[in-house]
Amino acid sequence: MNKINHFYSLDLFRGFCGYGVAFCHLQAFIYKNITMEYLSLLFVEFFFVLSGFVLYPQLIKIINNKGNLFVFYKRRWIRTLPLYFISLLIVSALTNELTSHDFIKYLFFIQKIIPDFINNDYYPVAWSLSIEEFFYLLFPILILCFSKKNIIKNSIIIFFIILISKYFLTTDFDSNFFRTGTLLRFDAILLGFLSRHFYQKLIKFNLLIFVLFIISFSLYLFSQNYFILNQELHITKYMFIILLQTISISLLVLFTYLEPLMKNVYFQNFSSTVSKQTYSIYLIHIILIYLLEKINFSWLVTNLIYISLLFLLSSLIFKFIEKPLLAMRPKME
Repeated sequence: MNKINHFYSLDLFRGFCGYGVAFCHLQAFIYKNITMEYLSLLFVEFFFVLSGFVLYPQLIKIINNKGNLFVFYKRRWIRTLPLYFISLLIVSALTNELTSHDFIKYLFFIQKIIPDFINNDYYPVAWSLSIEEFFYLLFPILILCFSKKNIIKNSIIIFFIILISKYFLTTDFDSNFFRTGTLLRFDAILLGFLSRHFYQKLIKFNLLIFVLFIISFSLYLFSQNYFILNQELHITKYMFIILLQTISISLLVLFTYLEPLMKNVYFQNFSSTVSKQTYSIYLIHIILIYLLEKINFSWLVTNLIYISLLFLLSSLIFKFIEKPLLAMRPKME
């Protein structure tokens, strides 16, 4: 495991997150299930640490060769932007927002730059993509300002600066913006980046990480009422983010312990399949929810149609849109 370059276990983790978010959002938006909405926050959070973890090698290549900076941008933008723009157009058309100012804000990922910047949050899942895109844009430039030997040290300093600064900002923002504000959540991705660097040390503490996950996840589940009822309290807003990050990073590391099982070709194929579906699932599941809420099916039928369409559409989207785009991406030196 020390020499793994590709983690099939994290392909599985990515698929788990994608379907988890989609399922929870269906229950929350159509059936008004508060517990599912509460759990969906956790699934979205998983993507941040996963993103930082898997992007670590590319970011290191930028440090070693500044010429890779624009290659990194091209790779990220080819991967993320075309499908996002297509999905945004469809969602905006469904909600009659194509000519609104909010559409422009979504288009440039600035809908969560400041509180209450948009009038209608009609594409609610896009906030996490705004964080990702601005991180892709800004963090590589920042790390080029560091010397190679101090990159990790300075990244740790930045992580704690963000973490400490947010403590003093809790009274300035409501709980929703404190969790979803574009410039407030870089620490979540940075945590994944640092975890990849220290991964060889982290995996030695398997029992401790398992206990940490059990305790933090149990606290998250059994404190649902507290966090919902007291979400605007100064310390609650802050500790909620810390709890999300603790669960996320511990579960990500635990998933990597499944890597020996991934030697099985069937596990590899399944993990690879659900991983390839994840980005399109994240973008289009809200479209299916908007359509299904207009139809009065039973809970079981609605869920079966929903999951089946997610699997089918995401597979087709990957094959005919994402895969050709991925083939166009330049390689980093």
